[in-house]
Amino acid sequence: MTQKLRIWRVVPTSKTGVQAPTFFVETTENGREEAVASANRQARQRSGLGKFNNWYFELTKMNVRVDRHGKYIRHHQ
Repeated sequence: MTQKLRIWRVVPTSKTGVQAPTFFVETTENGREEAVASANRQARQRSGLGKFNNWYFELTKMNVRVDRHGKYIRHHQ
């Protein structure tokens, strides 16, 4: 079974519109719905704002790859 690496950009946003600094999470689930759920779960765990109900996380799937040094590079295919 192969795993599909997806990299998500997470933007924590409050209900009033204030945004916290962005960060990235990686998922390896095969289905898109499972990957979105996993990314949201990881974002809530990694950010301290996840324990407050008035903060939500905007997820955007990025079109980048990870090089051998661990940096994200833009994939343009």
